[in-house]
Formats: sequence, C-alpha cells, structure tokens
Amino acid sequence: MKRLIIVPVIFLLSGCPGGNPAPHPRATFINGDHLCFSVDNKDLLNYYTVDESEDGKIQTVVSSGYNKLNTSYPDNCIDIKWKSNHTYVINYGLNDKKYVHEFFVDSNGKLNNDKGEMIKTEYH
Repeated sequence: MKRLIIVPVIFLLSGCPGGNPAPHPRATFINGDHLCFSVDNKDLLNYYTVDESEDGKIQTVVSSGYNKLNTSYPDNCIDIKWKSNHTYVINYGLNDKKYVHEFFVDSNGKLNNDKGEMIKTEYH
C-alpha cells in the first residue's frame, strides 16, 4: 500500500519530463526601424516571429514561417515600424537555439526592456 502512494507522489513532484526548454533571453540589434538578429556573419538565423501587444491584444507583426532560413548578417535584418505604447516579443532561432527578446516602446518612441531600462538602439 505504501508503494502505491509513494510512486504517484514522486511522479507529481518530478514534473513533466521531456518538455521543450524555454527560449533564452537575448537582445536583438535595433537601429530605428531596422532590426538585426545578429551582426556576426557566422551566426545563422533559423526563424523569427515578432509579436506586438497593446491593451491585452496580441498579434503577429511579421514571421518567417515554418521554413528554415539559414541566413546570416546582413541578410538576417528586417525593417519594422515600431508603434508607441506597445510591447514587443521577438522569438527567433539562431544557430539552432531558441531566443526571445521582449521590450516596450514608450510614448516617445524609446525602447525599454522589461525592467524599465532604456535599450541602446545603435549597433556598429
């Protein structure tokens, strides 16, 4: 009888094995409306999705779709018109790893990370 109780308790405490890992936070490179996923030409962009939200409404701004891109800098850059007072979440694959970059564009058009800190929006 003890075994019948212990086995389910161990299973519940261990969680669900084998799930997909969460993407790692990693900033993209943004200069005005120009977004690059990496400025290292050795990095390969696999896919991307840019979502925006305002007042709880989430919509996809742009997505590469399901095909694997395998593009590198400068071909991994896109242009996006950022909207004020919107939160953006960029999910992307780089070198077969999953990443996410989340930020908010304030009423002055400044990009801020989730901690309220302004994001540097220039790259070289």
